[in-house]
Amino acid sequence: MKLSYIDPARGEANHFWRYLLTFFTIFWFSLGAGVILAVVAIAVEGSPDIATYSNFTMLFLTMLPFPVALLVLWGGLKLLHKRGLMSLLRPGGGFSWAKVLLSGAIWFVLAGASDLVLWLVDPANYSFSFDPAAFFPFMLLTLILVPVQTSTEELIIRGYFTQWMGRFSQTIWLPLIVPAVVFMALHGLNPEVGAYGMLLTLPLYLGIGLLLGWVTLKSGGLEMALGLHAANNLYATLLVTFPNTALPSPALFNIKVYDPLLALAQQVIVIVLYLGILYAWKRSWLVPGEEEIA
Repeated sequence: MKLSYIDPARGEANHFWRYLLTFFTIFWFSLGAGVILAVVAIAVEGSPDIATYSNFTMLFLTMLPFPVALLVLWGGLKLLHKRGLMSLLRPGGGFSWAKVLLSGAIWFVLAGASDLVLWLVDPANYSFSFDPAAFFPFMLLTLILVPVQTSTEELIIRGYFTQWMGRFSQTIWLPLIVPAVVFMALHGLNPEVGAYGMLLTLPLYLGIGLLLGWVTLKSGGLEMALGLHAANNLYATLLVTFPNTALPSPALFNIKVYDPLLALAQQVIVIVLYLGILYAWKRSWLVPGEEEIA
């Protein structure tokens, strides 16, 4: 017997209104949490200008709506769809932490290697700014909150939304492309998009969204996407940051002049290497959207 990643959305209790109600509830509860956090942040910082907020305030303001969204998603699955989070994580059972960790490790190492090359080419563009008093407390919170944020995004976009799109297609393309485009659009208000231009920054989100969707649909589970997304955001928060990033942080290295076109080329190379390593080393993980189950 075989079960594809899309199959949980093809059974009963998957009517259009159930998905619409869940998405609607996620949006409004997340928005409400964001408004409450914004009021608290204004009270703590004494100003509505987020440009003056501390890194810790921005971390909480950015990350805390995600646990709310995750709780609403879980409730929607249980109450409206009569299934649990495992139907998004790995419908066939056998969730693998090895896939999560290895996927994240490969991406993290490749991202580091690509920045190392750029540093060798232009060392003056990277500055080392290690402040233990600021870095270690921020790191501890980040190691907790960022995986929650990335996992929530994966469960909603690559999981719930992708399965819903799969109901309307017998091929990989609709559930691959539409969630990636939505993922890109949801990041359209990020500060780096306004600072460096939509045409150069939004393709970065489209590219990573397509990659995350590809490994999810091809492997029949969210493990590799969960590991990759968490590694990407942790790297960008703790290791190398740049001006006008969505989440300011006391990262170890700062890029002085950020070139979005160079960043796009860098991402394409890392994606190609990541997939090349997976297909050469763990090809059995990337089966054509199906998993054997007992």
